[in-house]
Amino acid sequence: MSGLRSTLWMLMAAPVLASVSVRDDSGSTVELSQPARRIVSLSPHATELLYAMGAGALLVGRDGASDYPGAARALPVVGVYGAFNAEAIIALKPDLVIAWEGPRAGTALDTLKRLGIPIFASQPATVRDIPAAMRAFGVLTGRDGATPARRFEQEWRAIEARYARGPILTVVPQVGDEPAMTVNGRQFVSAVFAACGTRNPFADEVAAVPLLSAEALLAARPQAIVALAEPVMAAQWLKRWQPLPLKAALLDASPDTLGRPGPRVLAAASTLCARLDKLRKASQRKID
Repeated sequence: MSGLRSTLWMLMAAPVLASVSVRDDSGSTVELSQPARRIVSLSPHATELLYAMGAGALLVGRDGASDYPGAARALPVVGVYGAFNAEAIIALKPDLVIAWEGPRAGTALDTLKRLGIPIFASQPATVRDIPAAMRAFGVLTGRDGATPARRFEQEWRAIEARYARGPILTVVPQVGDEPAMTVNGRQFVSAVFAACGTRNPFADEVAAVPLLSAEALLAARPQAIVALAEPVMAAQWLKRWQPLPLKAALLDASPDTLGRPGPRVLAAASTLCARLDKLRKASQRKID
């Protein structure tokens, strides 16, 4: 009898791996027979979120741009956006693939779908969509996604509230050079700038990344131009605007933190907003 009791105790103590089901950002329902145990992430923001939620150990592969945290760089690379290697992904035997789908994602995702490999499309369009991704990833991995999601929401609302009542600054984000480019108001990074109490004069442009000309900048009269690039590159981008008769501050910001819908966007937004707020206060003192 003691052997029978021991067997029954082990059966009762063993975790029950129930099926899980969530809706992804494309509107499709992703169903797993149990929480994922082998995940391939094909998007840097997804990789960061999984590690931040304590699910990094479940990752078995990544895209080439998933470079944070440092532990992610030890994972096998299965290609980059637009050129994923379906065979390399299949060889890792994932029970879940998390990807940013889009018109330029390539054919690898279609191959994976035909083989029945579950794909969760994660495409946060704004900062406010990040907590939803956390909750979904929590369900898919059997981790607690609700607690970090609530914490993220609280911190983001605090940032928005801090700069909601001050004078609006006219700020142009620069996201490329040769040709110089900015973003319209529907891009992810635009929400970060808006939370800092700024206005992008190119927000209503139809193109997602409008070209940025000297004539357009002179007409817009921005109070700041922020190059989303690493410092050395940003300095080269901003150098072209120095001869213009503009009274605009020329700043830089990290594209990997501000432009990536992951957990680091909170600290990056706080830093950017604080820098812009100093500019706002300096402008007010000049007016007074």
